[in-house]
Amino acid sequence: MAEDILSGLGFSSMNINAIREASVTEQFMNNLGKRALILIFPYPFLIIGRLVEVVSDYLVINAEVTNVTELDGEEFRVHIDDIEVFYIEQDNKPPIPDIRNGLNA
Repeated sequence: MAEDILSGLGFSSMNINAIREASVTEQFMNNLGKRALILIFPYPFLIIGRLVEVVSDYLVINAEVTNVTELDGEEFRVHIDDIEVFYIEQDNKPPIPDIRNGLNA
């Protein structure tokens, strides 16, 4: 599957950047519909929301919460290369807390 993703992203060889992008893309594709926490480069921007789709090398996410309250509830297209850190909720793993009131969502 990684080779298919690499090819779909336009990479013809297995360099470290291509492998990273393919691996991260695969994680998002395999977890559509789940909640995720994403920190974006270069500004420390935070999005918590549901993964909607992966389009080429972009992730579409419906934001429940951001660090800019006015952007809560918006849909974002995030370039996968700009994602510094992410956490996707999984069964039997800690949920992402509700950072607005300190409870689990």
